[in-house]
Amino acid sequence: MNSHLKAALALIVTIFFAALVIVLAKVSLERISPFTFNWLQILVALVFLTLYTFLWKKEPFPRTLTPVQWFYPVAIGLANFTLVRYLFLAGLEHLPVTTHAYLVNFVGLVTMILSIFIMQERPFLIQALGCIVALSGLTVYFEQLPAPEEMNGIFLVSAGVFFLALTNNLIRRFMVYHPQALSPVMLSTIAIWIGGMPLVVWGISEDGLHFNHSLYDWIVILANGIIGLALTLIVFNQVLKVLRSYEASILASTGIVFVGVLAIPIAGETLSSNKIIGIAILLTGILLTQFKIPLHSLLNGFKR
Repeated sequence: MNSHLKAALALIVTIFFAALVIVLAKVSLERISPFTFNWLQILVALVFLTLYTFLWKKEPFPRTLTPVQWFYPVAIGLANFTLVRYLFLAGLEHLPVTTHAYLVNFVGLVTMILSIFIMQERPFLIQALGCIVALSGLTVYFEQLPAPEEMNGIFLVSAGVFFLALTNNLIRRFMVYHPQALSPVMLSTIAIWIGGMPLVVWGISEDGLHFNHSLYDWIVILANGIIGLALTLIVFNQVLKVLRSYEASILASTGIVFVGVLAIPIAGETLSSNKIIGIAILLTGILLTQFKIPLHSLLNGFKR
């Protein structure tokens, strides 16, 4: 098994478990505000990553980073934890979990577009075609215009998608141009300290340290912090050593399938025919983006 396939499989398995805890979070958000849930899961991920990095992995704190190298964990932390996590959870409060997951999975396509400018990684023609096909699935997925309340959720999630796509490209750029400066684990730990700690401090000041959440909700918060944030971030940063940023992000779009299936028994949601067709179109576009066929090879194939 080559490194590319190993990275792809590791990411898909991680996305499955991340989809599971996202569906569970939808149920908990009926009792916990997005703000409280967000800073609690970030606190869990922060503690987990800190213990894992310094006690388990025994990695020393970096002391020789240049200002340019410091820019990356700072920007990644603020974009991914200060902005993205709150925007996604706030959007989830206004949207069905399947719709939320469908919109989040467009991060791969936005990542592809941004990678052209940030990484100069231009997709092949068939990959660009796959991007268009996947986008067309959006019009099929929504049978009618979303209600005003859902429009608020769509706006919040769309803003989160942009900042997450930006984060993906910054991580990829750091791994390509500064591979020895920080390990994927250390990059994740520093980023969550920088971007997550302000939200944790704000959360403690607003909510205090007295909580009456149920055991179920605490399990969901722990699962989202450890699996949905910490482990997903570690795996994603690791696979970006092998995969391009848009390849990893579009592979992560398999989460729409996992969420759609898991939401039926857990959140009591259903998938209408138009949603199933829209998902199928999205997956077709995702499949096309995995082919790396130069234009001249494609034309030669048609000539034969």
